[in-house]
Amino acid sequence: MTPPSAPLRRARCAAVGVVTGALAVIAHSTADGHLPDAGLALSLIGLLTWACAGFARHELTPARMLALIGGGQLAMHFMMSLAASRHEHVDPSRMVTSHVVATVLTVVVLAVAERTVLALARAVASVLPRRLAPLPATAPLAVAIPRVLPAVVVFLDVLSWRGPPAEQV
Repeated sequence: MTPPSAPLRRARCAAVGVVTGALAVIAHSTADGHLPDAGLALSLIGLLTWACAGFARHELTPARMLALIGGGQLAMHFMMSLAASRHEHVDPSRMVTSHVVATVLTVVVLAVAERTVLALARAVASVLPRRLAPLPATAPLAVAIPRVLPAVVVFLDVLSWRGPPAEQV
């Protein structure tokens, strides 16, 4: 399989960040029972997306994707736990289970989506016409060059300070 181009890799890593962050917020709020502050959640998702986009130069194998998404889930959990103003007791097994389910769900969804998108891109590329060689030149390249004419100053009627002889006036 040929590796995707750089913009496609950046978009893929940004999708990993957005989906990981969104599912981390959902998993955390499901286990906790409370939604985090919207500004905090969106800024953490943006930070996670930026961090994931830094991995665009590396191939995202399923193992790397699992490590990246698992680390993102862990980081999001700690940041949301630190920012929580309430001190309620939450069952740790329920929190771990919800984050693990979100991690596995994210890896599966993104792996299937990537295969589907790449297969669709290959199918579309196979239908489109390809230009394998540049077209031959049939005529010389004509470039318009403005002609510069020499500036000739023609004085037909020259004003002279010299007048007629004084005897003729």
